[in-house]
Amino acid sequence: MSSEMTGFVTCLLVGALIAGMAVWQIRTGSVRLLHRYHYMHVDVSDQPTLAAESGRWLAASGVIVMLLGAALLLPQPLANIVGFALVVALLACIWMACRTIVKFNGSLFS
Repeated sequence: MSSEMTGFVTCLLVGALIAGMAVWQIRTGSVRLLHRYHYMHVDVSDQPTLAAESGRWLAASGVIVMLLGAALLLPQPLANIVGFALVVALLACIWMACRTIVKFNGSLFS
């Protein structure tokens, strides 16, 4: 198996795992997948909203990771261009997930 194919399969599996965790978090409204310090100052009544909002960004991150795997199969230099754009989008999703936690918790680490 080529390294591109190995990377594709790995990104697909990891992205699907991340997206699956996000769907679970959104559907259950549970913040158990987050570290305790990310929700320690969040009222119990607001925790399902935190789970849903941060879960959406987590789901987007999972989809982007899967797309990164597909980008590995593109011809050069298109693979590099698409990969770079997807990494920027992934960093933006992570930023937005952190921003959501700060919105509800008051800080990222408390």
